[in-house]
Amino acid sequence: MHKRFLFLSIACIAGLVTGCVSVGELKHQSMMRGFNVMQHENVGWNEPQARRSMKRMRKLGTNAVVLIAFLEQSSASSLQVRHSDAVTFDQLKHAIEYAHDFDQKVILKPQMLVHNSWASAISHHSQRGWNQWFESYSKHIVEYARFASKHQVQTFVIGTELSKASRYVDWPTLIRKVRAVFHGKITYAAHNVEGVEAFPYWNQLDAVSLTLYPALGRSGQYEEMQSHIHHALNRLHRAVQNVDLPLWVLEVGMPSASGASAKPWEWQSLKHARVDLRVQRDAIDIWLRALDQPWVDGVFLWAWYSDARSGGAMDTDYTPQNKPAEQVIQRYWKF
Repeated sequence: MHKRFLFLSIACIAGLVTGCVSVGELKHQSMMRGFNVMQHENVGWNEPQARRSMKRMRKLGTNAVVLIAFLEQSSASSLQVRHSDAVTFDQLKHAIEYAHDFDQKVILKPQMLVHNSWASAISHHSQRGWNQWFESYSKHIVEYARFASKHQVQTFVIGTELSKASRYVDWPTLIRKVRAVFHGKITYAAHNVEGVEAFPYWNQLDAVSLTLYPALGRSGQYEEMQSHIHHALNRLHRAVQNVDLPLWVLEVGMPSASGASAKPWEWQSLKHARVDLRVQRDAIDIWLRALDQPWVDGVFLWAWYSDARSGGAMDTDYTPQNKPAEQVIQRYWKF
């Protein structure tokens, strides 16, 4: 028997529980690959257990992390942005140190928390309102950029999923302010392909980035999800083919919840959903295969937590920790 055929056969036998999927043959081996890593309410980044979680993540074959920090505002129309206490600067410092200890590149991505809403809903009725909001937002972003520079972060994200703001605020001024204090790469995380198409300032940044959560059909079956993913990536490829910048998919993922394929972005109802480990496993397998392209320079799954005990067989959250999807990722990324 040919050695390669023997290897594939053994890999499939070993993967019967997870359904004979990927076997660790990432073609674009130089791409950044990893997780959006977040502080769990049970384990702060400044606790020793968090380092163990980062180490376990590294063993899956990752080479980079997206660290999540948070800003917040009271409603979608609020004019004032505040620093969130969900993750402190000291806790972020520890997370960065752990990532560097395990030879991971670090991307810092501040995200907006909006009470009973989300970042793409942020909107104002007048240009004056937009200007006031953006002045408050920019002050915090520059503060995070200074922090990122001080702690040798490689890449900084100036905004995430601010779909309406992309048309009404002075991004070039914020880009200049960030570059004055941060000397690594900077990018913006647009929401889905339409966000990439709508954002007008890619030529002032170092990479095109997006969060990618298209609908994948109602059935949750492999073939249907694969068809939707291929359609989304064909559109994405067309959107970026004339932009001479790296492309980073800064978020992609699937909850381990029944029906999640119809709306992979829907997180509010997960506590009441039925567990479906298969739909997450299959979706992640398809995404990792489909995104293994020479024109994709980074892929980051949502999400990995500082508590290594997160996830598990009864969990409906996005994390693949302690689920069959974790084995899929390891087989695909680890060489």
